[in-house]
Amino acid sequence: MKKITFVLIAAALSVTVSAQKGKVTTAESLITDKAFDKAKAAIEEAIVNPKSAEWAKTYYVKGKLCMAAFESGDEKWINLYPDILNEAYTNLEKAISMDPKMKNTIIRENTYASLVNDFLNDAIKKFDAKDFVGALKSFDDNVKVSQSDNYAGRVDTIVIFNAGLAAYNAQMYEKAIDYFRTCTKSETEYAKPYIFISDCYLKMKDTVKAEAALLEGYNAYPDTLDIIKQATQFYIDTDNSNKAFEFVNKAIEKEPDNYILYLVEGSLYTKVGDNATAIQKFAKSLELNPTQFESAYNTGLCYVNIANNDLDKANQITDNKQYEIAKAAAIEEYRNAIPFFQKAEVANPTNRATLEFLREIYFKLKMMPEYQAYKKKIEELPQ
Repeated sequence: MKKITFVLIAAALSVTVSAQKGKVTTAESLITDKAFDKAKAAIEEAIVNPKSAEWAKTYYVKGKLCMAAFESGDEKWINLYPDILNEAYTNLEKAISMDPKMKNTIIRENTYASLVNDFLNDAIKKFDAKDFVGALKSFDDNVKVSQSDNYAGRVDTIVIFNAGLAAYNAQMYEKAIDYFRTCTKSETEYAKPYIFISDCYLKMKDTVKAEAALLEGYNAYPDTLDIIKQATQFYIDTDNSNKAFEFVNKAIEKEPDNYILYLVEGSLYTKVGDNATAIQKFAKSLELNPTQFESAYNTGLCYVNIANNDLDKANQITDNKQYEIAKAAAIEEYRNAIPFFQKAEVANPTNRATLEFLREIYFKLKMMPEYQAYKKKIEELPQ
């Protein structure tokens, strides 16, 4: 009788274990049917049961459930678990730790490759929604899974770069620098990481390291126009005109038909007080793009500067007759600015500064009808 009792007990245990494993099998079927809520109920019941809780497949199926729910694209199912993709990863890792043979299944089915892609899609979605902190977390998680021994691939270096962009946009500049530094080592996106590293340091008010990063990038990629332009802008912003001239000339060598570069060069000459040379540079810019506002406006401004300087010189003349002659010549110099401010007005009819310059020039030249016309234009501008 004792032997029969033992057999019956063993059979009962077998039935109990099979029943709980049946919950896992049921959950698998429900995942296929996209009945994710019912699948969750079945798998959670299996997890709390001591028998099926010791079965690696239980956690594997839960991981697959989380991935399938996320991949449905339905927010209802995406929120089936908090941080659903990390829930998937945690359970898949647990399945492997309980039974190393599960690794073969995961590699064979490309499960981690799919999970890496899920994290990437989540990161892109959040980045596009300007949730940069959330995007950074998903990029981080993508890298984490890609670095796993259970992933039969390698880390995508573009993901590293995009993680840097997410950190940059989230104003997490030190973390962004770490990512972009990784990119410089792998030569991902060539000169771009150096530009972002430099700008991160600028945002952190460290101009020394910002300059060093730019020059490092320039030395690594001396023929890359983007970093030359960035260096030009950096030296303009930091009031280093000599270096700015050096780099804008390098840029012009690379892109001689870019009107903006001549505009920048002209602005630099204006900044150092060489209005005559600036006018020549703006003329080249206008030759390449005749309808632009900036070079036309700046040319007019150069002529105003010249006239103002001539007036200052006239005011230093003690002989009244010579003073009047010099003054008249200086005022006449303002006339040269008119066609350029008019050209700027055509490009941007509501620019207040342009209209005010024309009004004041017409007043100085005693062209009263024109003065009144521009006075009215300014009064009619929206506040």
